[in-house]
Amino acid sequence: MSYDNRHSMMVTWAKIALPLAALVLLSMVFMVGRSGDQGQILSYSNVNLEQLANEPQLNAPEYSGVTRDGAALSVRAASAVLGDSQQSGAQATQMVAKLQMRDGLVADLSAKSGQFQPQSDQVTLDQDVALQLSSGYQVTTDRVDMATDRSRLVSPGPVDAKAPMGTLHAGAMELAQPEPGAAHDLIFTKGVKLVYQPKD
Repeated sequence: MSYDNRHSMMVTWAKIALPLAALVLLSMVFMVGRSGDQGQILSYSNVNLEQLANEPQLNAPEYSGVTRDGAALSVRAASAVLGDSQQSGAQATQMVAKLQMRDGLVADLSAKSGQFQPQSDQVTLDQDVALQLSSGYQVTTDRVDMATDRSRLVSPGPVDAKAPMGTLHAGAMELAQPEPGAAHDLIFTKGVKLVYQPKD
């Protein structure tokens, strides 16, 4: 008789204790899951969703083509934000460009920012623009306008350059063909100052 009482009491306590233990375990599972999710929520909290909606952004955009005079042109950027209209093009960051001309001259450019302007057949590089020519010229300037329909580069502002014959400073620079089929000329204008350094 006492055995039956003990057994029924154990069953009664088990009916209470086991569901409570299950509830504790379930709540712990949800708490652990929630604490794990919080780290993920924090990692995405820096994204400005409103800005992304208002300013569509392109990651790693690239433009490549061939100009009318047969030069191969390629332009890449880390990111670009589309303008308000098709005419305004896109603002880009960390731009890299290469222009390979038919006469063998190669121009490599890089800049912190710039603009893709397809409506005006132009790409503009600005902020710490560096230009390296295969002919040995290294040019730094604030801005370079690059045509996409022909092989032409223009820096409308001051430039500093290291040349095979020395160093020079000028108020503007242009790289272009004087006539179709001719070799490209690099022309410095507006108060050119050359420091001649003869080779040993």
